[in-house]
Amino acid sequence: MAPPGYQPYGSLPPAQGTSGMAIASLVCSLVGVFCGLTAILGIIFGGIALSQTKHNARPGRGMAIAGLVIGIFISLSWIAVMMILVSFGNSL
Repeated sequence: MAPPGYQPYGSLPPAQGTSGMAIASLVCSLVGVFCGLTAILGIIFGGIALSQTKHNARPGRGMAIAGLVIGIFISLSWIAVMMILVSFGNSL
């Protein structure tokens, strides 16, 4: 039996939450559909989140990868749209 005033069992360490950079990466990449500049932030945050979640140190690696991939896709889509608009703008 434990002496008075002491816990008989050790407590569990607090659970680590998902990486904030991974969440920011995914959100910025998805908002990039409407505003292309935030997709670039999604790529940056995704890279930072990947380094934070390396070796399963923090949860959120899948979210970081998704934000990175979506950010790259959205950024390339915006670049393609701008190139098309510029090329048709010169011919009109």
